[in-house]
Amino acid sequence: GAVGGMGGYPPTQSPPMMTGMTPGQQYQQQLMDMCASGNHDVTTKYGIAGIITAVVCFPCGLICLFMDTEKRCARCGVRVA
Repeated sequence: GAVGGMGGYPPTQSPPMMTGMTPGQQYQQQLMDMCASGNHDVTTKYGIAGIITAVVCFPCGLICLFMDTEKRCARCGVRVA
């Protein structure tokens, strides 16, 4: 039989990310976990060429403005499609 009453199971431990962390570090880890699961905080930035073209060639320049965009996650910085 098994000695120690555990029945062959490994000893349970608390998750390493939650031990010895301050509440701020725990919150930051939770936000990074959200990014890791694909739930990004997307922000859109417009390029300088698109902004200038939109101002100079107003009606048609808006097409250039929307083509010259970059979407990135505000938390982890990864580029989002």
